[in-house]
Amino acid sequence: MWPVKLKERALLACARRCCVCHRFCGRNIELHHIVMESKGGTSSFENCIPLCYDCHAEAGHYNPLHPKGTKYSSSELRNHRDNWYQAVDKLIYLELEWKSKRNKTVKQIYEDQVITLKGFVWREAFPGPPNYESFETDEIETYWMLVLPEPVTFYTNCIETEQTIEVRNVKKLQLCVSSDFYKTNKNIVRTNVELTGTLFASLTGHHHGDANFKIKS
Repeated sequence: MWPVKLKERALLACARRCCVCHRFCGRNIELHHIVMESKGGTSSFENCIPLCYDCHAEAGHYNPLHPKGTKYSSSELRNHRDNWYQAVDKLIYLELEWKSKRNKTVKQIYEDQVITLKGFVWREAFPGPPNYESFETDEIETYWMLVLPEPVTFYTNCIETEQTIEVRNVKKLQLCVSSDFYKTNKNIVRTNVELTGTLFASLTGHHHGDANFKIKS
């Protein structure tokens, strides 16, 4: 059994998101012993990693006599956890920094306007096809998000009427990049970056940000 205070500390540190796949779990989250109790692992904060049901099953069930796939090592689980805790800390810091800032000025950005933005990149999982509703029944899609230190106002045109639509408090931009970009820029995840591109509105079930950022450089 996990001590109540330790459990609360771990759930706050991960924001009730899985430390491996980063999906939001709500009540459907469990604490996993990185080193199993049967092998001397303690119910301590250092030996704890919050995981969703799926990742918990992957981390806990592995038959070395009939190996299939690659087992999670203790060091890998700790790195997943520590990296995710740091990402949550950074996001909370950015939010508090903006709320406490005086003389706030909100940048205005127009659709297809080439603009350079600074922010924090993190990876997030969402329910995908066929229904885009549930991690239990749908495929999982993972995207990179640019979290802005300060919200912006985004202006776009309605497809049907060409009327201008104002979208306020835009803070999370889904990055729209090529597969090659994902492969060659893995090092930017969980770091502060400066990216140049254009914004466009969320139109399909694959779009999960306040707006989308098509990267040019």
